[in-house]
Amino acid sequence: MILATWNVNSVNVRLPAILQYLAEETPDVLVIQETKCIDENFPVKQIQDAGYYSSFCGQKTYNGVAIISKAEATDLDINPVSTSQNEMRSLSATFGDLRVVNLYVVNGKDIGTDKYDYKLEWLDNLIAYTKKSVSKYPKLVLMGDFNIAPKDTDVYHEASTSDRILCSKPERKKLEELLSLGLKDLYLNFNFPDETYTWWDYRSGAFQRNQGYRIDLVLGSETVSKLCKEYHIDKKTRYKSWCLTEPRTSDHVPVRIIIE
Repeated sequence: MILATWNVNSVNVRLPAILQYLAEETPDVLVIQETKCIDENFPVKQIQDAGYYSSFCGQKTYNGVAIISKAEATDLDINPVSTSQNEMRSLSATFGDLRVVNLYVVNGKDIGTDKYDYKLEWLDNLIAYTKKSVSKYPKLVLMGDFNIAPKDTDVYHEASTSDRILCSKPERKKLEELLSLGLKDLYLNFNFPDETYTWWDYRSGAFQRNQGYRIDLVLGSETVSKLCKEYHIDKKTRYKSWCLTEPRTSDHVPVRIIIE
């Protein structure tokens, strides 16, 4: 079974790239973040024409998540990780005996801001939700844009500091607490070269200089970890020449796993 996650940074802008990715990699499940559209504007028909179902929860301009799948999703949980701000950032579904949780974690803007406090609150809610999910679903995967680089080795050298957003100690502590519930960062099951990232800022030629962050993660239960046979970071999608009909690329690249 092929599972993938991709922050597409607008589902409608990136639709040609999404359809090309579905055709090339044929994932059974693709979870996407930052769809940036209300539900009425989600491209259901185009995705259906490609042979896929879609489940989604979105909002105008910001946030939004979706699950695109070959089989129809069951036991949908719409935006289960929420706060008083009610931003559309999470979506869960079941495929057979596998539970998939799609996450777009709050960015947090800057340490010491209200948005940073909101991020930590949101992560607390995610931990509470995951505690329930771990006990209910032996085969559990949390996938998405976590907006946290787990370690300094997951960011380019100049950004390896504990007082930057995405790298701060409180953020990483929340991620460690999440992992302590019985999840594994599946990336660590495989040997990747140093300076392997999933997101590069559009500015300052960050991609060309490989000044990136590994913030798009796949966390799996112990059962899923044992079944995970391959882990890929599809960097090809970041090149303007990759998509045949749309040169505007997302600043994130897909992360794809294969489980038995």
